[in-house]
Amino acid sequence: MRTIVTTESVARADRFDHWEHEMSQVFAGLDTRPVARSPFRGHATIDCLGLLHLTSISSVPQRVSHTAGTVAQHEEDFYKVALQIAGTCVIEQDGAYGTLEPGDIALCDTTRPYSFTYGTDFSTLLMLLPRPLLPVRPEDLRALTARRMTADDGVAAVVGPFLRSLSEQHHDFTGPAAGSLMDGAVALVTALVTEKLARSALTTPQDATLFRIRTHVENRLSDPDLTPDSIAEAHGISRRYLFKLFAAQDLTVAGWIRTRRLERCARDLASPARAKEPISMVAARWGLLDCRHFSRMFKAEYGETPRDFRRRALMSTPTPGP
Repeated sequence: MRTIVTTESVARADRFDHWEHEMSQVFAGLDTRPVARSPFRGHATIDCLGLLHLTSISSVPQRVSHTAGTVAQHEEDFYKVALQIAGTCVIEQDGAYGTLEPGDIALCDTTRPYSFTYGTDFSTLLMLLPRPLLPVRPEDLRALTARRMTADDGVAAVVGPFLRSLSEQHHDFTGPAAGSLMDGAVALVTALVTEKLARSALTTPQDATLFRIRTHVENRLSDPDLTPDSIAEAHGISRRYLFKLFAAQDLTVAGWIRTRRLERCARDLASPARAKEPISMVAARWGLLDCRHFSRMFKAEYGETPRDFRRRALMSTPTPGP
């Protein structure tokens, strides 16, 4: 369902108050301040695509912040992916700053304070992505938050156009198509951050290898034959070295595969677009062919059966966070 926030039909003296109030209903916990004396103007469209939230905003200069106080009050668990369309923006988090030009991309973590300062008239596209969907440790992503990622090469050159097209057209997609588009958006963001982390001077060869392996696993979760042996062979390493890489992260190979498969199943079970799919089909989509074994694993991980989890998740519709 699309939500529109606009100041077009509001009296000039009341525009900012209207904008601040309406946007606070959409993005709980954000503080918005004007940074210019010119008459206020703003327009935003907010859409949902599965578990993702896409917001397109065009407005006059302003500063948006998520403070330590509001972080404590609002328990949100998202990454915010920002694509600058027009104008400029300075993003800040954890003392790091990035200045975004049109086409640039940046990432922030909504569980920690951050701010966006738009010094000129601007247009931006924001995507809220639940943190569990991104197969990268939050502590690793600290190296990327509030950093400018240019769209002149690599994966970023693909991510920007895809997100813009998704924002413009995705409300026409329903059912399995919506789920597939959501998967595509998550996969592209995963590829983007993996590429940036792999290029970082602070990343060791072992870390780079592990990122490649995790990406390999993500792309093959639907394969029932995905095993430590097949992973090691695909990367030209021994089983022993593979286990060593994961042990350094306090993980096991089988445990990581199981966790990622169950997370994908939980996501699909919570998706209204897939509400009529048999639970066995959801499990099989992610390489879990034994229904009884899947049900036992799911209950051990989430504390309830897949059926009960789906029923509870579908009782309420997700709303955007900060």
